[in-house]
Amino acid sequence: MKLETKNFACIKEDNSEEENERQWENSKIVFDEFRKYLSEKNFKEELIERQLGYSSFFVMNYFFVYEDLLSVLETDDTTLRKFLGNWYIRKNWSPTFKEMKEILSALFDFFEFIHHKEFITNEQFEKIRQVCKDKHWFEHRLKTYKTAEGNAFKKWIDEYNYDW
Repeated sequence: MKLETKNFACIKEDNSEEENERQWENSKIVFDEFRKYLSEKNFKEELIERQLGYSSFFVMNYFFVYEDLLSVLETDDTTLRKFLGNWYIRKNWSPTFKEMKEILSALFDFFEFIHHKEFITNEQFEKIRQVCKDKHWFEHRLKTYKTAEGNAFKKWIDEYNYDW
């Protein structure tokens, strides 16, 4: 099946079984194509699985559930910072920085694939690329999460307008 813009849509109409099935089918097309892309770049199978796992986690567990955007193609630098620099740290309680770097790598490859297929603009991809390279910022977010208390903790959470 051919990859189309509609495959990146976030279906948030009625949470019906049909809607859920349509979401899974569309996502399967996207990630099957992403697998082919990584394979064509001669990634080893273990790395392909890791990149697929982390990028699908972002899409299925974060984006479709917590973002108000209607398509993964609307992702920008702020979306990724909210995801990995706030939500992911809070939901996983003690992620490692190594793991966060692997996620940044997977997200870079995923959005590079989307850019390569001409679903996002050069400007959009460049902003995403810059976020994925900003490892020091994510390391700082992880460290300050573990040490922030009181008002400093609230400020940490509010930095990316995280909804409680």
